[in-house]
Amino acid sequence: MPDGSFIEPMTIQSKTSSPPDVHLVFPAREIAVRRALQSTCQALKALGTEAAALGIVEIVLAEVTNNIVEHAYSAQSSGTITLSCIKRTTSIRFEVIDQGNMLPGGEIPSKQEHDLTIDVDNLPEGGFGWGLIRDMTMNLAYRRCEGQNILRFSISLTEL
Repeated sequence: MPDGSFIEPMTIQSKTSSPPDVHLVFPAREIAVRRALQSTCQALKALGTEAAALGIVEIVLAEVTNNIVEHAYSAQSSGTITLSCIKRTTSIRFEVIDQGNMLPGGEIPSKQEHDLTIDVDNLPEGGFGWGLIRDMTMNLAYRRCEGQNILRFSISLTEL
């Protein structure tokens, strides 16, 4: 592998039929995750998604995909992430699939409550991501099937 500036190929397929679909398959690497987030947001913007919804999409997908890179594939040298979304009138439905480690206990982590009144230096390093995901999505569901993690959720386009 070159000096890290190498950008791995990303497969992008789009359908213009109603409802519009976006489908990405990309390596579970930080640079590829950034490109996938940009591509997804650009495609959804082209489909008329408002800026407020795009901000939520970007936060949720960044948390989900970075967790996959950092945790699901932590013991593996390579892997892929498949991200699909379908834009509906009132929501965007997402499915994210990887072949990495199963979520701890086979379940989506619960939302952790943190004391945010303490000094910034004493805040915990992690534990906020799944709370954000839970707060910003609807119909959040996870299952492990045939060696794959499958995460599905929706983001509302009406409750912004």
